[in-house]
Parts: sequence; structure tokens; C-alpha cells
Amino acid sequence: MSYEVYGPFIPVIMLITFIGLFVWVLLPQNKKRFDDAANLPFADDENDEGRNDQDKPAHNGRDKK
Repeated sequence: MSYEVYGPFIPVIMLITFIGLFVWVLLPQNKKRFDDAANLPFADDENDEGRNDQDKPAHNGRDKK
């Protein structure tokens, strides 16, 4: 089979996929998961708030052997 056979169906498949993803993102039960994922970059700042640089272990990028 070639593009001539499947070609006309590609835009339809892309449209169905887009609509499915759009509905999935807007479902209310997914809101908490997306909010948690959006706040992940700030999670370390909240956990390390009471620590200073001396309390953190030194890391030079090498594995200990």
C-alpha cells in the first residue's frame, strides 16, 4: 500500500487525535495531576527551604567507586 491509498485518511486521523487529546486535557479529573506536574520545578525549593549550602552534600559529577 502506498500514500495514494492511506493519504486521504491521514488528516482525519490527525483531527481525531487532536480532538481526543483536547478532551483529555480538559477533563476535570485530570486537573490535579496537571497542577502537580506544573508545580514540579518548584518542589525542590520548598523541600530545601530550611537548609543552607553547608548542609548539602558536595557533588562533583563523578560516581564514588
